[in-house]
Amino acid sequence: MPSVNDARRADAVLGFYGPDSMMWRINREAVLLGAGPAALLLQVAHPLIAEGVAHHSTFESDPWRRLHGTIRTTMNLVFGNAVNAERAVKRLNSVHAGVRGPNYRAMDPQLLLWVQATLIVTSVFAYQRWVGQLSANEIEQFWQEARAVGTRLGIPLSASPADWPALERYWEKMLAEDGPVHVTPTARRLARLIVRPPFRFVPGPLVDLAALPGLALVPPRLRAEFGISWSPAKDRLAGMVSQGVRAWTAVVPRTLRSMPQAIAADRRVAAPRYNSRTP
Repeated sequence: MPSVNDARRADAVLGFYGPDSMMWRINREAVLLGAGPAALLLQVAHPLIAEGVAHHSTFESDPWRRLHGTIRTTMNLVFGNAVNAERAVKRLNSVHAGVRGPNYRAMDPQLLLWVQATLIVTSVFAYQRWVGQLSANEIEQFWQEARAVGTRLGIPLSASPADWPALERYWEKMLAEDGPVHVTPTARRLARLIVRPPFRFVPGPLVDLAALPGLALVPPRLRAEFGISWSPAKDRLAGMVSQGVRAWTAVVPRTLRSMPQAIAADRRVAAPRYNSRTP
């Protein structure tokens, strides 16, 4: 388990994680992009985060540029070598440093922790629904890897749940009826672009169908507060689509279902110049 004074630095070739990490194993799965809307909805369901996004982000004016930038930075953080991973850290910290308002600042460790938690928890939920089961030890390793690098992003270990059971308790507390996560009018406005992104040349009903498995990851209370229409029929349809995705990942080779950044990282680690360094 990382120490309180952990200042994780990226390895020249492996970056922050490496091929034995759960970060690489889970985040390489391209189907997990389908969990992105759930994570975004959970994030903006926190009133202070919604205000920060609304006032300091291009999300509403240029959602595709914002989404592309977020995915690129995340993939560099997870799969990048030292140069790209450290650049991703600097970019995130620089962007967050400039986001502040009368009652919020993006570098608040508690807000950063909620964003991190939404990404980790929805990734675990989605992986287990669409790819395969994870053991308790694997989930714990995933969280500890996230905690260690989270110290570089403004989340000290003292502010972070010490293990996965503690993260589950934190999650339940944040989403409780009397907890801080409740949808505001600002969040509902932002949610329209998350729930129905403006895909060019793709029929709306097809976009809605593809979004169902991700929306199923959102807690029912928040779906209701966002005004997202849901029903037993939609829940069954989401389950059917999820089963289809699970069947697809079961037969498609890993290299064909992996994010391109993961494939590039595999090649980088397998290169002779790296292998010659290892004992």
